[in-house]
Amino acid sequence: MIMRDVNNGWIIRYTHANVASFFFIFVYMHIGRGLYYSSYKSPRVLVWSIGVIILILMIAIAFLGYENNSPKWFYISISYLIILIIVYYTISSVPLKKNKILIYPQRNTMKNTKYNKLNHKSICLINSLNNRGYSRLCFPQLKKEISLPSTERLNTILSELGLNPVYIYENLETENIKKQILNETKGLSGIYMILNKITRDYYIGSASTNRFYTRFSNHVIYFRGSKIVKSAVKKYELKNFAFIILELYPNIVTKINNKELLDLEDKYLKLLLPNYNILTEAGSSFGYKHTEVDRIKMKDIYSEARRERIGNLNKGKILSPETIEKMRAKALNRPPMSDVTKQKCISHTRPVVLYNLNGTVYGKFSSILEAANSINCGEKTIRRALKTEKRLVKKQ
Repeated sequence: MIMRDVNNGWIIRYTHANVASFFFIFVYMHIGRGLYYSSYKSPRVLVWSIGVIILILMIAIAFLGYENNSPKWFYISISYLIILIIVYYTISSVPLKKNKILIYPQRNTMKNTKYNKLNHKSICLINSLNNRGYSRLCFPQLKKEISLPSTERLNTILSELGLNPVYIYENLETENIKKQILNETKGLSGIYMILNKITRDYYIGSASTNRFYTRFSNHVIYFRGSKIVKSAVKKYELKNFAFIILELYPNIVTKINNKELLDLEDKYLKLLLPNYNILTEAGSSFGYKHTEVDRIKMKDIYSEARRERIGNLNKGKILSPETIEKMRAKALNRPPMSDVTKQKCISHTRPVVLYNLNGTVYGKFSSILEAANSINCGEKTIRRALKTEKRLVKKQ
């Protein structure tokens, strides 16, 4: 009837049919987002279960209809469906009070950073909400409740330093802990600490996105990181160390914002003054001193005998006519230097001033080559003159 008798009724019918299909597409996208962020895990199990019930009721209503073909009890199911939807979004919007999440220490280590405090138990960065609609940092599967350290010694050290870490890992020699570090730090970036529980010395470093386990394994397993940490682990054994994640960086680390992560690490270096760190500034080799053994090795590698041997490799060597012809042909076919390249070369050269023998200025030039062309001599002639004391160009 709507197709035959109602004006433009076909638009209403087909719009209704296609909108219903797209509604299910959006529902599937919503489910996909929940699977991606692991919303089915505790403590969101109840919310996820209600969502599954809503999905089943929607599918049943869509197949059976809701006017003439459905049984009477289905009118009741529609009411339940509406109630479940309201309950679903009410529960999902309530902040979780059971999870104690501390992303940043209580002292203010980052300036101009906005926080969203929920009853002083959950702290999430507001800026991260702009990217995905809700912050991944607030999810319980990423930030589990931090319990007290298992050893009293570690608890005392953290209390004295005034630290509230995000993750604490002990018994690093066991495979379960290594797998736990690998799984729980995936996709995260921030500042970490390797703590010696016996001497109370520690190393502080930064890890870019998805690099926490790489930093951990390089330092204490494969010994490709800090030499001081390597010696300490070999002396005191891995079981007496703890791997601690002090603070998480909220964004994915790129070349653009990597400076922010280094600044965050630098603040911890200046605040805690770790004994195991050789460098005093994050991202810089300033302050590093080679050991006497390394200096001797470098001197042995670049000795006078080796330099002379390298210099004599091609000394007195006679090239064959074929080789000379190839070199000549390649030089002739070499394209000329572009104006842009010339300008770059000129910008990186030093200006030259030529004087007459009576002390008057002959001319000022932007490069040695330009000065050489002005007095009709070679570039090497002026370079040799600059190395002498009098700096005189012969016969000029």
